[in-house]
Amino acid sequence: MDFLKKPIFIIILAAALVVAGIWAYISNRNQAKEAEQKAESEKKATEAVKISNLTNIDSSSLNENITSQASVADGKAAEVDKKFQLIAVEVKLPGSLDTGSGETTYVYASSADKINNWVITVSNTTGKFVRARVPKEDYIGGLGAISRDYWKLNYIAALQIAEKNGGLDFRNSNEVVEVRLTLKNSDPKNWLYWFVDYVSKNNMKEIQIDASNGSVVVQ
Repeated sequence: MDFLKKPIFIIILAAALVVAGIWAYISNRNQAKEAEQKAESEKKATEAVKISNLTNIDSSSLNENITSQASVADGKAAEVDKKFQLIAVEVKLPGSLDTGSGETTYVYASSADKINNWVITVSNTTGKFVRARVPKEDYIGGLGAISRDYWKLNYIAALQIAEKNGGLDFRNSNEVVEVRLTLKNSDPKNWLYWFVDYVSKNNMKEIQIDASNGSVVVQ
């Protein structure tokens, strides 16, 4: 028992305690670092999942594609009649709202043709298109020409505004099979608006948005 009282034992014991303390400190730091790295990885994974469809991507990320698509439609319309004017744009999307999905239809009219509109429908996935003359009474009607100076919002921006103003709530409580976005002149004041229609099997919700400033028209 006298050995326990000797300085050498006390020194050894103290050293052992110091080493144990250092080891515990390093171990705790490593565990904390691993936990932090795991949390960061989970955060990035969650963010990756969130950025999965048209409701949460950067609304300007597809501007180049949208502009190019509209330019092709304008060019094809001009080949038929240089007097054609754009009177409406309709975007049809599946209920999943996946990026690059659906199709966009550009509708043109000419003062020389009182009966038909000319339409070109472009796939948002492949870029392939179909053209046709369609009687006004069958589709869109006799609308006035769009003033492109007031066309400030693309369909993605309009969709995201609609989501924040009742669209998301509607999707959460209904099985939405299609979302249609139509750009056209309409009441009030015959201004340019996006009409965002959420279509479910048994119901529909429409949200009207000013295409110039993004304000929602209260109905």
